[in-house]
Amino acid sequence: MPFVTLSTLPAKEIFNGTIRGRYAHLERTTVGEVELNADTVVPLHQHPHEQFTYVLAGRFKFTVGEETTVLEPGMSALIPANTLHGGTTLTACKLIDVFAPVREDYRT
Repeated sequence: MPFVTLSTLPAKEIFNGTIRGRYAHLERTTVGEVELNADTVVPLHQHPHEQFTYVLAGRFKFTVGEETTVLEPGMSALIPANTLHGGTTLTACKLIDVFAPVREDYRT
């Protein structure tokens, strides 16, 4: 299906439900609209996927590798494969995440 409204897809809970994402999948890419509550801790983690995170709303103190910044609307994080990343939301946040290759574990 070439068109999708991410907000209408079933939610996938990640990190014990602290993150709620709605994901669409192509053959080699996963894209998701993600919501996080304020004061949500995303533990430092890594995975074999490249990740692009774009902030639609909110503020998120975020670390990629050795660098930390506060992401705000319009800002992005570019996360290479197998790189430690994580952080803490300072407010409720809405993000767009893109992964390559596809996140099979995010299929509902």
